[in-house]
Amino acid sequence: MEKKLLIFDVDGTVWDSEKDVYLSFNHTLKENAGFEITKEEFQKLAGMPLGAMFEAVLPEDKKFLSGEYEKYYKKYYIDEGHFVDATVLFENVKNTIDNFKNQGFYMAVASSKPKRILDKMVSHFNLEGFNYVLGTEESNFKHKPDPEIVNYIMDKLNVSKEDAVIIGDSKSDIMTGKNAEIDTIAVTYGYDKPENLEKANPTYTIDKFEKLLEIVKFKE
Repeated sequence: MEKKLLIFDVDGTVWDSEKDVYLSFNHTLKENAGFEITKEEFQKLAGMPLGAMFEAVLPEDKKFLSGEYEKYYKKYYIDEGHFVDATVLFENVKNTIDNFKNQGFYMAVASSKPKRILDKMVSHFNLEGFNYVLGTEESNFKHKPDPEIVNYIMDKLNVSKEDAVIIGDSKSDIMTGKNAEIDTIAVTYGYDKPENLEKANPTYTIDKFEKLLEIVKFKE
């Protein structure tokens, strides 16, 4: 496919942050509710807004506190600096992003994370190729799979739907692309289950990040 704009999810797509997010999520639950959840239970929450994740696992009499749990989590994960304790880029991400930048692609991040943590992580990993780094959390953008954040990026960069593609690891990412009426690429090494990705019916599916270079060519 020939494109001008690559829109990336990041958690489970660009960097492997699952351990830090999972540990911070469980730390919040243990300190405030006295219990933890299993890795499998956590993975079922993939693609959900943070507050909704807490609401999904809290007992009925504590669900109304999900917003407070979210604040506690963000203080621990972002403000106290636990966002890169164990988080690393997936293999060949940096050189692939640099390659796309050198070709002249527009690139953007469309994540469920807050922009303030995305900016810190992009800087930490020295990913210099992004024209926009945007998150739906703590912003006026509606959460994915609503296409608002993707439409905003295309509008700001004056790129048509046919010239854009979204790359992500969850059904939510693929549905975001479909709702925006753009092509989609699913990565299978992330956090969502393969059967969920298959049901979402992405345009392409890849098992390694660098395979993007084989699929996407720059549109002159």
